Amino acid sequence: MTTIVGQGLAAHRAWASLRSSELFELYREKGPCGVPGADTAATETWRDLLATPEIDLLVLAVPPADRVALGQAARGAGKAVLLEEGLPLSAAEIDQLAEDDGEGAALVGMVLPLRGLLAVGRGILDREWTPATCGGLILSGSAPRAASAKWGPPDAAGPRADGGRLPEVLVRTISPYLDLACQLFGRPVSAHLGGAVTGSAAGSVEFESGARLSLAVTVRSGVEATSLTITDVDQSVTLRGRELRLEDADGLVSRGIPPLEDLRLSSYADMALVVGGARSTGRDSPESTRALADCLDLLRA
Repeated sequence: MTTIVGQGLAAHRAWASLRSSELFELYREKGPCGVPGADTAATETWRDLLATPEIDLLVLAVPPADRVALGQAARGAGKAVLLEEGLPLSAAEIDQLAEDDGEGAALVGMVLPLRGLLAVGRGILDREWTPATCGGLILSGSAPRAASAKWGPPDAAGPRADGGRLPEVLVRTISPYLDLACQLFGRPVSAHLGGAVTGSAAGSVEFESGARLSLAVTVRSGVEATSLTITDVDQSVTLRGRELRLEDADGLVSRGIPPLEDLRLSSYADMALVVGGARSTGRDSPESTRALADCLDLLRA
């Protein structure tokens, strides 16, 4: 049985969920801790984790500046790694992880919860999409107070003078859905998001396959709303909140989707099966995230 433990402040949520799960045996004496280097205790605990032979898989929930180096250290100690927070990675980080994937290297993967919807039987993965496919992503929610403040009130004239950078809160908001689109349509060739520095933006992504996805997102609204619709010549899929609707020549099917935490746990289970030898490959490899990294690099440009 694979033993898994979380490392990093944000891993507390994952740890709490896994404690009630029968999927894993946990090394309970080693709880999540702060980022190594932040203080002596965190560094000592990190070294202790790497030296513990019973631990096979580490879930790293650490800031972007730490994740590659800590992942390298964990894999060097023979531990498989799942990167839980701080996603998405940049194309440069994907390249670094790919470079580290030498023969015999410990496995590394990413936790991208919405990929749980791509499992066979969810009604998406087993479908083919033509170049005529188009889609729309609408997201509405609230940013943390500190992030919202820099954009000014909703009626402020023009964007803030922040160099035109795409706010990371927007990146985090749209990334899971962009990743889902990339898994379906492949490599993006162009992307833009106008008005992003104001906290509300619209744009589009065009894929090498010919598929197109329009974007409309705001993190300045108190109303939480999510809708991803994908339409092809004779079929469409809509993900709205916790409902997945599929319509084709056979009619309309509507089903609920599992809570996000359950989808996240499915990534842990998938990785644990690979580490334990029950499955040859996982769905969350770094290379599988390259299309998302490319898309975000295009949006950030």
